[in-house]
Amino acid sequence: MRASDLLVDIGPLRTSRDFRAIFIARVVSLFGLGMATVALSKQVYDLTGSTFGVAVSSMIMSVTVLLGSLWGGWAADRMDRRKLILWARASAALAFAGLAVNAFTPEPQLWAVYLCVAWDGLATGVSVTALMAVAPTLVRPDQLPAAGALISLTGEIGSVAAPFLGGVLLALAGPAPVFAFTAVTTGVTTLLLLRLRPLPPVADDDEDGAEDSGSPLAAFRFAVRNRVVGGLLALGGINALFNMPVVLFPEMVDKRFGGGDVMLGLLYTAPAVGAILVSATSGWITRAARPGRLLLTAAFVGGLAIIGFGLSGGVVVAFATLAVGGAAGTVYEILEYALVQHNTPDRLRGRMVSVLTAQGTTGDVVGDVEVALVAKWFSPAGAAVVNGVVCAAAAVVVALTVPGLRKATLPREEPEDDEPPAGDLVAVTPAGTGLTTGKPLTAEDLPPAGG
Repeated sequence: MRASDLLVDIGPLRTSRDFRAIFIARVVSLFGLGMATVALSKQVYDLTGSTFGVAVSSMIMSVTVLLGSLWGGWAADRMDRRKLILWARASAALAFAGLAVNAFTPEPQLWAVYLCVAWDGLATGVSVTALMAVAPTLVRPDQLPAAGALISLTGEIGSVAAPFLGGVLLALAGPAPVFAFTAVTTGVTTLLLLRLRPLPPVADDDEDGAEDSGSPLAAFRFAVRNRVVGGLLALGGINALFNMPVVLFPEMVDKRFGGGDVMLGLLYTAPAVGAILVSATSGWITRAARPGRLLLTAAFVGGLAIIGFGLSGGVVVAFATLAVGGAAGTVYEILEYALVQHNTPDRLRGRMVSVLTAQGTTGDVVGDVEVALVAKWFSPAGAAVVNGVVCAAAAVVVALTVPGLRKATLPREEPEDDEPPAGDLVAVTPAGTGLTTGKPLTAEDLPPAGG
C-alpha cells in the first residue's frame, strides 16, 4: 500500500459540486456553532449562577433537536429537500441573531435565551436530517465511505478548534459578539447552500409492492427486514447507551488521577485526537474489502478501550486508551455512514436518519444516567469497565447472529469521470443507496447548540 493511499480521500470534493457546497457550509457552520456553545454555557451560568441552569439549556436543545429531526425525517421524504434545508438554516440564523440581540441588551433575559435555544434546536434537527438524507445522491456509491470520512474529519477538527476560539473571543468581548458571529456564519451557510439543485424526494413502492404511506414507522419496518441496517440499528443503540463514559471524567480525575483542570481537559481532548488521526488517514478504511467485518472489529476494539480506561492507573494510559476509543469510534462511524446509506432506499432516507438521530440523542442522555448509577453502585472505574464489557460483548453477539452485517460489502471504486452537469444525479438503484447519521452529529454532527 502506498503512503498516499492512507490519506483521506478527497474524491467526493473533486467530483461533486453539490457535495463541495455542503462540505464548505458544514466547515463554516461548525466553527460558528462550536464558538457559540462556549458562549451559551457561560452566559446561562452567569444568569443563573448554577450548573442546573446550564443543564436545562442542554436539555431544551436535546429535546428540540429530537423533535426537529423526527419531523424533518418525515418532511425530507415528502418535499423538496433543498427548500427544507434552506428554510431550516435561515431559521437557525434568526435564532442566533436573537441570542445576540438579547446579549447586547443591558439586562439579558434567561427566558429569551431558552426560547432561542429551543428554536435553534428545532431548526437544527430539521436541517441535519435533511442534509444527511440528501448526501448520498450527491456522490457516487463507491464514494460513500470517503464522504463519511470527510464529514467526520471536519467535525473532529471543529470540536477541538472552535471551542478554543470561542473562549478567546468570549474573554475579549463577551457573549454578544460570539452569537453575532455565529448568526453571520449560519447565514453564510444558507447562501452557500443556495447552489444546491432542486432535490425532490423519490416516490416509489416498497419491497412488498405497496405504495409508501409516509408513516414514520416505515423506517422501523424496513430495518427489521434488512439485516444490515437492522444489525447496525441494534448495535448502534447499545453503543449509544454504553459508549465512552465522558460524564465520569471529572470524578476519575479527582479520585483516581489526582489532577486538576488541565488533566481534565486532556481527557476530554483524547478521543478527538484519536478520531482526527484516523479521519486524516482514512484512505485504507474507504478501500476496505470487508467493511462489515471491519465495523464490527472497530466496535469490539472500542469496548476494549473503555475497559482499558476503567482499569488505567495513570493519566498517560487513560489518555492513550481514550484516544484508541476515539479512533475506533471514528472507523465505526465512517463505515456505518456508508453501509446505512448504501442499504437504505431514497424514499426512506429522511425517516431512517431521524430514527438514528433520535437513537443517538436519547442514548447519550440515558447513557449518562446509566453510567452515573453504575458508578454509585460500584465506582467510576468499575462503571467504565461495565460499559466497555457491554460494548465489546454486543459487537461479538451481533457478529455471530447477524451474518448479513458481518458479510456486508460496499461498491468498489469506479473509474473517475468528469463532474456531471449541475442538476444531474448519480444513478442509483432503489436498494442501492442510503444515508446515515454521520455525529451526527453527533453532536459533532449534533453539537449542543446548533447543526
